[in-house]
Amino acid sequence: MSEKKNEGGSNKAVGFSWPKPLRSAFHLALSLALSLLAWHWIPFTIDAVSEQAINKTTFLIALALLTIHMLLALAVERTLAGLAPYIGRAWPYRLGFIISMCLASIRVMSILLHSPSRLALLPMAAALPGAFLGGLLATGLDEGLWENNYPPTDAIKLDVQQCHLKVIGNPPQNFTAKRMFDLGLSLLGLIVSTPIWMMISLLIWLEDPGPLVFIKNSVGMGGVNFHQFKFRTMVRDAEINTGPIMASEEDERVLLIGRLIRKTALDELPQLLNILRGDMSFVGPRPQRTVIVHAYLKEMPEFAERHRIRPGISGLAQVAGSYYITPRQKLRYDRLYGRYASLGFDIKLIMLAFLLVFWLRWRKDWNGRLPRRWLRFGIRIPLSTNDHHPTYPQDQTNNEGI
Repeated sequence: MSEKKNEGGSNKAVGFSWPKPLRSAFHLALSLALSLLAWHWIPFTIDAVSEQAINKTTFLIALALLTIHMLLALAVERTLAGLAPYIGRAWPYRLGFIISMCLASIRVMSILLHSPSRLALLPMAAALPGAFLGGLLATGLDEGLWENNYPPTDAIKLDVQQCHLKVIGNPPQNFTAKRMFDLGLSLLGLIVSTPIWMMISLLIWLEDPGPLVFIKNSVGMGGVNFHQFKFRTMVRDAEINTGPIMASEEDERVLLIGRLIRKTALDELPQLLNILRGDMSFVGPRPQRTVIVHAYLKEMPEFAERHRIRPGISGLAQVAGSYYITPRQKLRYDRLYGRYASLGFDIKLIMLAFLLVFWLRWRKDWNGRLPRRWLRFGIRIPLSTNDHHPTYPQDQTNNEGI
């Protein structure tokens, strides 16, 4: 399975390679040249902003400063790459970022000592993203921008689809009001959450330089495999020795920042892109890995019934149950959701999911379950005049225990 371990975004060309000492000398010379350029460009940027209003020229000057710090961070990392066996794989990347930022900070402080001005802080707004982009470019060239561990084989994907065809056929895609709701809310969410994306990306990269996004090969509507995007919350190659497995509550592979964004569900933010693409919805059965679903279907073919509708970022099983309930319990909750699906019910589940993530999980006296009265389904609101609400005659369970 080693050939399937990682299908990240790196494209290393095989061809002529400079001798190692010559490469190191070139990168060192480039680092020094860029340092001198950045040192003189910072006061030039401040003068340009103070003499002119914000216009195209000042924007291009600031963009040039960002590019200088990006290239500086990359050049410093390449200079220090040979020290990785002694200081660790991550430190050349971190030091590239740190040195680029320190140079900007020292230069800005020296300017502030001579002529205090709030404009002197503006170059930092270009240096910070520039240094981060340089570090990200370095790890992207070496390891890719995303981590796609153990994608399912074509045989597994075909087997999963065939099983779904036998159990549920080709489910219709006619939830028009739900789809419009998903598109509007996901676009708004992407705009509002942009600063959060940047902060999370920086913190993940500083703790463990490497890919920022983890691609989870999951089963979507009708049993089709799709790429489910998540912020990477674990160390690189977390499954290299185990293969695809479920995470445990006290998983040692989880990063420190990963624990926070998992608890607040912020690692799911990239799935807004999945919603825009039509792979997912805000509410629906939570996606499961294709290889894991393949194993479930061998023992429980009816598990395919949960894929009659698009999977969701959140669902009834996550709100009413928990992450660690059994596959059969998940199926039971997902059948209930399919039976009561409506736009109003979706909005209610989204509100409950927010309460769960940002309030209840942080209470010391919380017993892990929502109050029963919060989970009463209420009146169904049709999603459109042609909506298809699947029923499951073989599911005779009632609402006890929810």
